[in-house]
Parts: sequence; structure tokens; C-alpha cells
Amino acid sequence: MVFKKLCFLLLAILIISCSKNPYAYKIGILQIAEDPTLDSGRAGIIKTLNENGFVEGNQISINYRNAQGDISNAIQILQSFNNDKLDLILTLGTPCAVAAAQLIKDIPVVYSVAFSPEQMGVKHVPPNITGCYDPLDIENLIKLMKEITPNLKKVGNIYNTSEPNAEYGAKRLVNESKNQGIELIQVPVASSNDVQQAARTVIGKDVDVIVIVADNIVYLGIAPLVKLANDNKIPLFVSDPIQVEKGALAGVGNDYYQWGVESGKIAVRILNGELVSNLPAKALTNYVF
Repeated sequence: MVFKKLCFLLLAILIISCSKNPYAYKIGILQIAEDPTLDSGRAGIIKTLNENGFVEGNQISINYRNAQGDISNAIQILQSFNNDKLDLILTLGTPCAVAAAQLIKDIPVVYSVAFSPEQMGVKHVPPNITGCYDPLDIENLIKLMKEITPNLKKVGNIYNTSEPNAEYGAKRLVNESKNQGIELIQVPVASSNDVQQAARTVIGKDVDVIVIVADNIVYLGIAPLVKLANDNKIPLFVSDPIQVEKGALAGVGNDYYQWGVESGKIAVRILNGELVSNLPAKALTNYVF
């Protein structure tokens, strides 16, 4: 009798253990490219999840994917996330946020290190999408350039045409330059391999400074740009202060790690049961210089 009871108990334990999901929540993280700034944002997200009890291998499982700078890869990854019926999707990079707003309708999505889909012209953002975005403080960026270069008259800008965030930044720069009476010379590039030649073109226009705004592709190719700018004694400004560590003179923008922390806080609230529709997107305006 005791043996029979023991067998039933072991069978019950086996059934429970086999049927129980080892993780309470399945999370997908999509990053647009290999980049230290995006990596920093992702680290902030994961740290915030951990500090709030959502630890990978315990309460959550994380499927991290990188689109390697290719929007078609990002779309395929999001479709895979959608088919896997994840509990939450986190995106890093504006192209991923825009693609998620267009493709994901039923799974909560939190975007980070990005402009908002609304800034990118997405007219009907579904209620399952929220996150933290950069309003883009071009006015203070130009103010900083004027403080460092008092006789500023001509600004050179290199931007890539493959990312909506870069196009948006370039357009904002056009408008603010007009408002402040600054001549703007813009040179588009198709990849980071084109940055060096574009830099030579801009420098040949006798610009007073060079500025890069919200541009992952150009930032990937910033090393030759820094060298050419230094060789020609032209200040290089950025909207991404972390690029100062790579040789840019100065910048105005968000702390990417903290950006991830703030996005992680939204993710925690969703995992704790709050509705995405009750969590409006948050503008990050605590800029660092």
C-alpha cells in the first residue's frame, strides 16, 4: 500500500513538473545593430528587470536577436516573435520601433533608444505599443556649437538615407539651422563605408563645424570622420554624447543606459499586469552634455 501511494505521488510530481512552464514570461529583445550605445540601453533594461524580480532563467526567458543593421532582418525577427506568441517584446533602435508598430498588434511592445513611431510619421500606432523616446533637442545642440564656435556660420552634416531616425534628425537640423540663420551643408551616405569620403566633401565646403544627429550608420564609421575633423581642426559635434569617447568634441543627448532603465521600468509594470494602454510613451528630456 505504501509503495502504491509512493508511486502515485511520484507520478503526480512528474506530471506537474512536465506540464509546468519553467519560465513565467517569454520576452523577445530586438536590437537594430551591433553598437555600444544600443548595448548600453539593453544592459539598462535587463538590470531593471533583474532588480524587480524578473531574472532570466528563473521568472523570464529572453530571446535576444540582432538585425545586423538590416530592416528586412528586423521584420523577419518580429514576425518570428509574433508567431511565438511572446508575452513582451522590447526593441532598441528607431527602425525596430517603427516596424513593431506596423507589425505587432496583440503582444505588448516597449521601445527604447529610439524616436517614437509618431515622430517617424506612423499615423495609427496600436495601443499595445509604448516606450521611451527622444524629443531631439536640436536647439540646445546648436546653442552648444555656438558657445564653442562663436563665429559659427556654416555647418556640415553627414547623414545616412537608410534609417528613418537619421532622416528625421537631418530634417530637424534643416529647420533649426534656418531659424538660427546658419548655412547647412548636408551630404547623404548609404553606408558607414561612405563616411570618410562624405567627410572630405563636407570639409571641402569650408564648414566651421561638423554635426552628426541620431545616426547609427554614421556613428559606426565615426573613426575616420574624427581623424579628418581633427586633421583639419574642425570641431565635431554629436547628438549622442557617448561618441565623445570616440573622439567627437561635444554632444547633447540622452544617457543610453538610463534610457534603458526607464524603458525597463515600463516593461516591469506591464509584466506586473498593467495595461499598455494605460502607460503612455515617455519623452526623455534629462539630457547630458
